[in-house]
Amino acid sequence: MDGRTAGWGVRAVVAAFALLVRAGAAATLVWTAGAAPVPGVAAAGAPTGAARPAGGQDETPTPLRVMTFNIRTSLGNDGDNGWVHRRALVARTIERVAPDVAGLQEALDEQVEYLADALPGYRWLGADRGLNGGTGLSEYTPIFYRRDALIPIESGTFWLSPNADGPTGVGWRRNVSRIVTWARFHHRESGRGFHVFNTHLTLRRGQRQVDSAKRIAARVAALPAAGAVVVTGDFNALAEISETWSAATGQGLQDAWLLAGERIGPPRTSNDFRAPELANPGRIDWILVRGPVGVRSVETIVDHDDGRYPSDHYPVVARLELQR
Repeated sequence: MDGRTAGWGVRAVVAAFALLVRAGAAATLVWTAGAAPVPGVAAAGAPTGAARPAGGQDETPTPLRVMTFNIRTSLGNDGDNGWVHRRALVARTIERVAPDVAGLQEALDEQVEYLADALPGYRWLGADRGLNGGTGLSEYTPIFYRRDALIPIESGTFWLSPNADGPTGVGWRRNVSRIVTWARFHHRESGRGFHVFNTHLTLRRGQRQVDSAKRIAARVAALPAAGAVVVTGDFNALAEISETWSAATGQGLQDAWLLAGERIGPPRTSNDFRAPELANPGRIDWILVRGPVGVRSVETIVDHDDGRYPSDHYPVVARLELQR
């Protein structure tokens, strides 16, 4: 167990296992939250077991704040908007919004490590795409979660290629293989459970992107229908009008922005480091939900520091309720 997972204590693991036993759930208990995929879980590439609450809980909905945030790779030739100039603002933005779960995209080793250090109240799960010979120059789609609120029960990674177990699927170019990081969480206070999937689809719109959205939707559809599921991601496709959006929402997933009782901020998320009135039109960063999940509000976060934006995407946060 490395330093990034040291926050897990033996008592926490035993307590989580005891909860599973009492609930009668069959699951793989995951107690790592670092960069490497969990042996036997990530390799399997498919979540198993229902997201079930513990017995005896009340019926009061459980608030859950979820963020999706493309933090822009540190490899970009961005000048004054380079990672070193905005990394503290990225961390402050996450800290201010205080999501229970944050699905990040375009994160490299150095970025994940910086945020893990800057956000001590969080742990993270994920593996990189397996590119560039393991030199730290391969994208993660990590899931950060509040350590005081959530316990990860199982997690893994699958590739959006014909061979979901690795980055070199037959018929797919290795440099465009994308991944999905997933986890099943136990909510400490309420005892409820839920799944999270996080992804970043290829910029190349077309059949590959549509097929990727269908693969994600199919994975979610394979879970027990009564389970709560949240999907976060930069889908690189316009919500509501693209074939990719139709594919993603074609098997039970729903767009939280459309379900929200309140929508805050502009309906556009890609900004080229600029203010909303100058940003690229279109909503390409989505939060999707399925099952007993209510959507109180969705907000496009437009925080900046004297005109400097934390990324070339606005983060999006949904205030959800787990209803059973």
